[in-house]
Amino acid sequence: MRLKAPFPPTTYIEHDPAMYTTIKGLKEWEVLGARCSACGRTGWLNKDAVLERWGDQYLMNLRSRFRCDCGNRTDNVVLIGRLPR
Repeated sequence: MRLKAPFPPTTYIEHDPAMYTTIKGLKEWEVLGARCSACGRTGWLNKDAVLERWGDQYLMNLRSRFRCDCGNRTDNVVLIGRLPR
């Protein structure tokens, strides 16, 4: 299963690390993504693939698990996108 989402959301927000939200706690229409702190690249992920790979994690714990194409793994920003309903 690929980690990449099939298409990007229309709008998104940065996840607040003070919120204890898990992957399973996201709504059906919400998409999980990340922005690289080094190069600024944004990528969107398949929630089911992330669950299969790392289990039901708190979103704040995913910051160090995501690796950008530029090789960066530190201080990445978790994004929550909303698909049109």
